[in-house]
Amino acid sequence: MTTTTKTYSETEYNRHGNSMYEIGKESAFQSVLKTQVMWSVKMTDDNWDLDTVIIGDGSLKNIPFIKSFLIFDKDENDDFIRKTVVTKAKDGTVKEVWLAADRAFRKAKKLYGDWHYFLEIVELKTDSCRRKNGYIASFYGS
Repeated sequence: MTTTTKTYSETEYNRHGNSMYEIGKESAFQSVLKTQVMWSVKMTDDNWDLDTVIIGDGSLKNIPFIKSFLIFDKDENDDFIRKTVVTKAKDGTVKEVWLAADRAFRKAKKLYGDWHYFLEIVELKTDSCRRKNGYIASFYGS
């Protein structure tokens, strides 16, 4: 009986190797920060760390962080009800945005039973007259 051995191209190896490196890095930072939220945000800089500024230019402080999500309850039109929780990020670094995301998740879980803890998107929005300096909009998956 002959066994074939799967060989991988350099492209496959690099793509999966880089992916595994990112997962390991995210896991290590999650352990250091002691968060429940998993960081799944696509980073543009491969050399990112907890001090990397990802929101604004580094000058923003106490930025509102908004987590909006659907709950199981429905309204009179039989649509799921949207809830929102707000926390603050001390600044726009990965560390402070991640910690704000974790506080928002814990608050949403406690108040409404939310289970979405994979943080996938964070972006600075300036489309609200109530928050003249902007806010962090987020999207979580499960």
